Amino acid sequence: MKPLNIDCEVLVVGAGPVGLATALSLTAQGVAVRVIDNRPARHAIARASAIHARTLELLAPFAVADRIAAYAQPIHHVRFFDAAGQEIFTRQLRAIDSPYPAQQNLQQWQTEWILAEQLLARGVEVESSTRFTGFLPEVDGVSVSVETPSGKSELRCRYLVGADGAKSSVRASCGMRVVGKDYPERWIAAQLDIEHTVVLTDVHALFGAERFAFALPLDGALMFFAVLKPEEYPDKSSGPAAPDDVMAIYRETFGAYPQLASSVRGMSWTGYFVMRSGSVPAFRVGDVFLAGDAAHLVSAAGGYGMNTGIQDGINLAWRLAARLRLGAGDAILDGYTVDRQEIFEQINSMSDAAHRMMVERDAAALGNPELRSHDYMAAADRTVGEVGLAYGRDRMWRDEAVNGQFRAGMRVPPTADFATGEGASRHWSGVYDGVNWVLVLAVDTRTSVRTADIRRLDLAALVWLNGRVRLVVASGDAFAWNAPRPTVYLVRPDGYIAFRCDAEPGQLPDVGRLTAWLVENFAGSLAE
Repeated sequence: MKPLNIDCEVLVVGAGPVGLATALSLTAQGVAVRVIDNRPARHAIARASAIHARTLELLAPFAVADRIAAYAQPIHHVRFFDAAGQEIFTRQLRAIDSPYPAQQNLQQWQTEWILAEQLLARGVEVESSTRFTGFLPEVDGVSVSVETPSGKSELRCRYLVGADGAKSSVRASCGMRVVGKDYPERWIAAQLDIEHTVVLTDVHALFGAERFAFALPLDGALMFFAVLKPEEYPDKSSGPAAPDDVMAIYRETFGAYPQLASSVRGMSWTGYFVMRSGSVPAFRVGDVFLAGDAAHLVSAAGGYGMNTGIQDGINLAWRLAARLRLGAGDAILDGYTVDRQEIFEQINSMSDAAHRMMVERDAAALGNPELRSHDYMAAADRTVGEVGLAYGRDRMWRDEAVNGQFRAGMRVPPTADFATGEGASRHWSGVYDGVNWVLVLAVDTRTSVRTADIRRLDLAALVWLNGRVRLVVASGDAFAWNAPRPTVYLVRPDGYIAFRCDAEPGQLPDVGRLTAWLVENFAGSLAE
């Protein structure tokens, strides 16, 4: 492809968590990025607050995950109360197969600040007060119209990413809309600044006689949500709410029970809203991509929205980098819609089930003994953390192994041991860097494989992945996953197994099978 007369390789519209995470991942992979946002300054509103384990795993290589976790409020319990204010069930969030808790809470503006600071440290500053007004596709990229206080101008980019939220201007310019449903309930919400002397670690859910309400802990505050009755403020479904109206409903719900009430000092934010679920038909239109709320919406139940959006961005970033840097064909970009639509369907199903439980106020269902079993709770914690989600539809997923615990499309657990057996343990979290592909040869012992065998595998990956590959020979957990069959795994830069093949015990996987997969996926640009 001929050199382009462009301002940047990827232009990201929107400097929320999704746009910033996308830009950060792209920058780390050596892609030239610009980020524009129509806001003159960063907001200080809580908005989305839940941070899930899988999101932090994906952000860990970019020096932001530990900082987010340090600022976040830990969630130890979710406590459910009936209409009389009596506790009916307490769910304790336990450790999962991740270095991070299943869920923590942090105001969205703080997450944005942490991402933006790291992006700035890498040389990319958000261009504020810059409004996207439209785009025109070109043969070799996209011409984007923007408007700033200085006037109108054009920016040329190879690819355009719309991460500009639920009212996305990029999505509108693509002629698309979110297809789905509005939930019938109207909600009132606020960030309540409270007096407290200890770090709050519990979520409270109140199955009231006439409405459902819940409160999430923040630093010195609560995020308070409650369902409105049909006759309450019937003309209100969006916009700020009067603090007195919020307080009236808070006093009727949590404030009615001394053991649940907090002393409210003020409100940093209030609002009315209606929850919606749905997605655009395709996350890609030519060289334009949609991510986060611009592409899909889910109920706030479970806190999946922002997390799913950040994970969109990480998925898209490695694909764009593969196209721009590794010689992958254009088809690799089509897999973005396939992957993320598949995950959206899973997330939307989970969120919808949680939403119905809330609004139907089915407190009796919480008495089901199955819901309190250890196995159910362990699975529920992994669901909250999003660590069990897997891919399977994209044509690039290839699994040529006979059996085994971890197949193509699955996440590699950060706690898995990739040691050779000749030294100390080496967890996947110490191998994964968010940039390189990782080629793993899993054998029973290091002495069962010769240097020449390793070299053949290594050369195949180095050639077709343009040197962006790490090589690991492992005999720990990675071999146990598919023992007694030696196995080759190729793991994408987002930590999901893309390719897997194995061999009879005592033999080594055929390098030709790996090469064939690499040629299929990374020789595409040679034919264009």
